[in-house]
Amino acid sequence: MRSQLLLIPAALYLAAEPASAGVYFLTGEQAQQLLFPKATFTEDFRILTDRQYRLIKEDAVAPITDRTVRMWKVSTGGWFFIDQVEGLDTTVTYALGLDDNGAVTGIEVIECLVDYAKVRQHEWLAQFKGKKYGSLQKKGEIENISGTTRSSVHITEGVRKLLTAFRILVQQPSS
Repeated sequence: MRSQLLLIPAALYLAAEPASAGVYFLTGEQAQQLLFPKATFTEDFRILTDRQYRLIKEDAVAPITDRTVRMWKVSTGGWFFIDQVEGLDTTVTYALGLDDNGAVTGIEVIECLVDYAKVRQHEWLAQFKGKKYGSLQKKGEIENISGTTRSSVHITEGVRKLLTAFRILVQQPSS
């Protein structure tokens, strides 16, 4: 069953309560504080134009299921994103932190089925730290997790998509 979290307004989503058993759940606010402790966040959602959509999809070689890029400017510097990708049986929602230069500062899984929660392992998530636009193009740069291969591959594609979106929307906004 597909999760419909992206259809919930951001304010409600960030204040959400833990989900039922069988689903690992972190609120958006908890993810914000894990990635950027003591910071405040300014919402800066962007709706992709046809051209931006095409550029990101072609360059990132990743599916785009929603034209709205959910991003927040961080008071202490950097950017915070929330995105969803397809897992095996449902979607996986994750948060991504970038510094002002577009390098990954951290990633947190917000929602996934407990059966596939290996994607929450710090060792696996740490592989993304320091990655920038263009650094996730080759197969094997991020090691997949046996038993959650589809989720780990799709999270990697999602991060590549957000790095490309950051480059187009923030670093080169005239694109």
